[in-house]
Amino acid sequence: MGRQSLLCVHNMGSLLPLRVHFLGYILTLENPTQLNKDILSKEQSITDLSSTDSIPFHSLNPLPFAHGEAATPPERKRTEAKSNSAVEIYREIIKDNIEYDHLIQNCKIDKDRLDEIVDLMLETVCTARKTIRIAGDDYPAELVKSKFLKLNSSHIEFVLDCMRENTTKVRNIKQYLKAVLFNAPSTIDSYYTALVNHDLYGGE
Repeated sequence: MGRQSLLCVHNMGSLLPLRVHFLGYILTLENPTQLNKDILSKEQSITDLSSTDSIPFHSLNPLPFAHGEAATPPERKRTEAKSNSAVEIYREIIKDNIEYDHLIQNCKIDKDRLDEIVDLMLETVCTARKTIRIAGDDYPAELVKSKFLKLNSSHIEFVLDCMRENTTKVRNIKQYLKAVLFNAPSTIDSYYTALVNHDLYGGE
């Protein structure tokens, strides 16, 4: 059944109040010309209301996250992914520079200690600080990073030898290693020259 159409029970041309049937109700209007405006307004409201049936309503919590778990913004995820990728790239560069695979074949070299050195080098190279403290002095981070990225297997063997030969108690092994690594290129020749001289002339 459709809606009941407008039905006037009095003369349409009369200015007297009109009685009409609308949606099962009997209405009396003083102004007949207002009737059509009101009916059109009511029908438009009903139409607008019914049209909302096709509007999709989303859940208040549509994301597949557990209660209390926050979603990581896409920008942050991309930044973290790039950061992790850069760290792994530098790790491979450092291992390649020091010939890691060759060093671990040496039975005199402690793999765990070697891994500690690699991790310390990686941490230093990837730091965001402007300066890095070496043996109590602050150096530009780029200088320290450059030196660490130039270290090779001979330098690492030198650092491990220094650690074995050291007889004093080291309170901060991390700072000690960082200082030895930083100074390795400039002290390695003098160190081994001193060892040779000691072997040759130490008994005299």
